[in-house]
This record gives sequence, C-alpha cells and structure tokens, in this order.
Amino acid sequence: MTVGRRIKQIFFGTYARGFIFSYLFVMLVGATLLKMPFSLQPGITLRWVDAIFTASSALSVTGLTTIVVADVFTTLGQTILLVIIQFGGIGLIMMVAIFWLVARKKIGFRERNMIMTDQNQLSRQGIVRFIRNVIFVIFTVEAIAFVTIGTYLYFSGYFTVLGEAYFQAFFLTISLFTNAGFDIAPGNDSFQMFANDYFMQTMAMVLIFMGAIGFWTLAEVKEKVHARLTKQPYKFSLFVKVLLIMYITLWLVGAVVIFAIEQNGFLADKGFVESVFYALFMSITTRNAGFSTMDVNEFAGSTQTFLMFLMFVGASPNSVGGGIRTTTFLVILLSIKAFALGREEVVLFGRRVKPQTIHKSFVTLTVSGLLVVTYIFVLSIVEPFTADAIAFEVFSAFGTTGLSLGITSDLQSFSKVILSALMFVGRMGVLALLLMFRPQRPTKGDVHYPETDLIVG
Repeated sequence: MTVGRRIKQIFFGTYARGFIFSYLFVMLVGATLLKMPFSLQPGITLRWVDAIFTASSALSVTGLTTIVVADVFTTLGQTILLVIIQFGGIGLIMMVAIFWLVARKKIGFRERNMIMTDQNQLSRQGIVRFIRNVIFVIFTVEAIAFVTIGTYLYFSGYFTVLGEAYFQAFFLTISLFTNAGFDIAPGNDSFQMFANDYFMQTMAMVLIFMGAIGFWTLAEVKEKVHARLTKQPYKFSLFVKVLLIMYITLWLVGAVVIFAIEQNGFLADKGFVESVFYALFMSITTRNAGFSTMDVNEFAGSTQTFLMFLMFVGASPNSVGGGIRTTTFLVILLSIKAFALGREEVVLFGRRVKPQTIHKSFVTLTVSGLLVVTYIFVLSIVEPFTADAIAFEVFSAFGTTGLSLGITSDLQSFSKVILSALMFVGRMGVLALLLMFRPQRPTKGDVHYPETDLIVG
C-alpha cells in the first residue's frame, strides 16, 4: 500500500472519519483566513491560538470568543467569520451536497452516509429531497428575517446608516438562526442592547427556535405547507412530534424555573412582562444560542447550575445545536422509568424503542459526562478561576452555547486549545466521534464467549 493510500485510509477510510476530518480541515482553513492581514483591523494582530479558537467556535456555532469581533476583524474578516458560521450551522456536508445538486451530479452511497452522520439521519432514503427542503426553508427564513430586522434596526434608530443597519441584520440573522452567539454590535454586549425591545427579542427567539428544533422538522413543515396548498393529506412523523414536544417542554419548564428562582433576585425589581421575557429568552438561549439580554453573573448560583443542565441537554438532533440532544435525554428518562416499573420494553407513544437506540443514548450520556468532568478537572488545575466559572465555561463549550461568566478571554493558551477541541466534539456529536474509531470493514467473529454477571448499582 502506497503512503498516499495509507494516509487516505487513516483520515477518510470510513465515512465517519471523512466527516470528522473534513470539518477539521475547514476549521484550519477558516483560522488561516481569519489571521490574514485583510481580515484584521489596522494595527491588530491575532495569535494562532485565538484564530483557531474563533474558527472552532464559529464552525461549531458556539459563540465563545477570546476577542471582540467588531474591534478585531474588518468587514471582510467579519464576512469570512459569517461564512464559517453558516457552514457550521447548515453542515459542511450539506453545503457540499448543494453543489452536487446544482452541478446535477449524483449523490453516491458514501456521500449519503456522510450526510446521514452529519445530519443524524436514520436512513439514506429521501436524502436528496430532504436536502432540497431544508435548504429552501433555511434561506427563505434567513431572507425574510434579514429584511425585517434590517429595516427595523434602521427605522427604529439603532443604526442611522442604512448599510450598517442591514449588515448588522445580515450578521445577526445568520448568527441567530445557526444559534452561533456571535455579534458585531457596538459595545460587544450580545443582546443586552435589546433588553427592553420585545420585538427584537421575539424575532430572536423565533430564529433560535427554528434553528434548534432540527432540520428534519423544517423539512416536514415545508412538506406540510405544500400539502395544504395542494389540498393533500399530510401527517407529521412521530420523530418530528417528539422533537417539538421535547424542545418546547424544556424551553417552557426552563423559563418557569428561572422565573421562580430569580423572582426575589435578578427579577425582583422587574415588571411581570419584562420578567417573562427575561426568563423565556434566557431559557431558550441556553439551548445553544449563546445570546443574552443580561449579564449571567447577575443570576444566583442555583440558576447558573440549572443553566448548565440546559446547556448539557442541548438542542434537537439533526439541528445546529450541541449537547447530548433532547431525544437522548428523553430515551434515558423513559429507560429509567421502564426499569423502575419492571418493564422489559421502553415505550414511546405506543411504539417500542429499539434496544440499539437505548444503548446509543446511554453511551452518549456516559461519554459526554466523562468528557465534561475531565475538562472541568483539567481546567481547574491550570486556571486560577473558581470551579463554578470553569464548569460553566465547559458546559457552554460542550453544548455549543457560548454563554460565559466572563473568563474566556483570560484563559491560558492550553485551555483555549482543549476547549476548541470540546466545542468541535459538541458540534460533531459524541457518536460521530466514536464511529471514527470503527474499522473500515468490521468483521463478525465466530467466537461467542460465555455469559457472566456483575453486581452493579
């Protein structure tokens, strides 16, 4: 075997490896472009570690940043960052698939496998139709939001220059829909300039919601609208129903918990409507968006701990978000319930959940938990910050959320590098990372070992 073929087998021997290393390649290219002189403001230099951290945060649509984007990057640099964010949000393989479709090339078996891994699909069937529907919905929503927000920012007086208002809207629309958490607003205050602007908060929550509920949901919504227009019957799949129920439930429950904890704290001097919007926005933003209408340091420690839980659960599978994903959390809860009641099967809406799905859910939870605990332990050794600040940063990175207690820019280079890796894992997904280690042609052995038992629990 030649050296070239050996290298290709190592990095692209399986579709999972190809998927992982393709993203890694784009991240390095993005970091290089961000470090170029044409991307940086006059007199500004960007260290490689910060360029890689920013590119990783953008590709994983996290939003954690060690720099002030508006002060460091030129308009071209901000546009390059936005392209990386859009690639990360839609999915690199999905973007490549768009070019295949435009060029009228057939999407082969290997490419379909990579799209399945990228988008957490269960089947290769209907992949092309799925891509077309998703892309149509994404760009339609982003176009409408861009025009609406840009017009509002200009006529409401936030930005008096028309070009600036629409560029801010352009950046903000993509960052919100992809749940990236980056902003180029003056003062680098995320969404705090809109803390009392309920129209902007509503627009933001709609975009965050649509980006985080999963692309399969968007595709089926498009099919539902088409069926309505053509007066044909259409029913949402069980998968989409579960995604919507889980996401909305966690969002509303999260808002209620935040409201209850902070009613005598941060929200004590706020009106009812203002408090409701704070609670709703902060609950949905922890599900991977990373924007904030207030300083998270002002929340009580118990609220910050609850936010870590929401960030760990994350968004829906097949979406722009990270975390263990909402369906994983649901399957684990149902499995615990079935075990406690002595049932052999895990049942969801009258359907038996496959044992393989249950196994995957617990593997995801276990590996994710080990990763988070390990990162908190390591960073606690090398960083002087409190354990809660470090834990919040780690949960935010893994959940690709982007919220912080303000320590990101003060982290050492080593911490930035390993957090970049964690954001990368959060975006790719734990299962995709584990699949990378599977051999190209797994063989089934003829040896069957005798059973044994262990005392557990």
